[in-house]
Amino acid sequence: MDTLSHRHQQINQAFEELRLATQEAENELKKLQHSQEYFIIQYQENLRIQAQLSSLSSLPPEERAQREPALVSKRATVEAWLTREASTLQKYRLDLSEQHQKTLGLLRKQQTLILDEELIQWKRRQQLAGNGGPHEGGLDVLQSWCEKLADLIWQNRQQIRRCEHLTQQLPLPGPMEELLNKLNADITDIISALVTSTFIIEKQPPQVLKTQTKFAATVRLLVGGKLNVHMNPPQVKAVIVSEQQAKALLKNESTHSESSGDILNNNCVMEYHQGTGTLSAHFRNMSLKRIK
Repeated sequence: MDTLSHRHQQINQAFEELRLATQEAENELKKLQHSQEYFIIQYQENLRIQAQLSSLSSLPPEERAQREPALVSKRATVEAWLTREASTLQKYRLDLSEQHQKTLGLLRKQQTLILDEELIQWKRRQQLAGNGGPHEGGLDVLQSWCEKLADLIWQNRQQIRRCEHLTQQLPLPGPMEELLNKLNADITDIISALVTSTFIIEKQPPQVLKTQTKFAATVRLLVGGKLNVHMNPPQVKAVIVSEQQAKALLKNESTHSESSGDILNNNCVMEYHQGTGTLSAHFRNMSLKRIK
């Protein structure tokens, strides 16, 4: 097996591991939800018993003495169950939180492998192709991986939100609020990194631009139709930046917004192509007006 096939096999195996972990968390979440629903029913039953006990004060002493022991015993049984079950529910929540933390760690690892290694290699091949080397290829495979990542990230995000809802529905003592806040922050970072890093230039403009000469370029978002980005297609603007600005942007550093030149027809809205599943913007008639 060659190196490329081995890498691809590793990535696919990691996706299967992530799929199974996400499915397991889904099963545990449903179990937690059912347990919590039954807990709430029993909690309401305890309130009903308490109300019955309170109403006994209006009864004659003999009738009250006859009914009270059974209700007191029933209340004690239900309250003991509620105490035990509250601890069980808290354990379910903590276990699920730990499981999500592990899954997010695996998602980060897989995302780093795809974006910082595979996508970077594709960009290098693209650069070589622009200098007369072999054509790059492999972008559809990268998009399929990015879409799988997006699906798994979204599923985990929805699970975390459902955990949050369950915690708000039935507050219990413990660190769940802090744990869920951290999980939410982590999953938001992962989504942000995925969307930012998968915005690529599919077709590069010529390396040497002449004024008053038309040129084209294509940009593409490799999450395609995932994460609902295509429901409100982004508008893309092409600008010329200096080498210093480009280096600052690569390091995620702030830079002044002044461009190094003026381009005509440099605004374009991304379009989602249902047949291919690609979300891209084609700048077909750009022209360099002047260089500053």
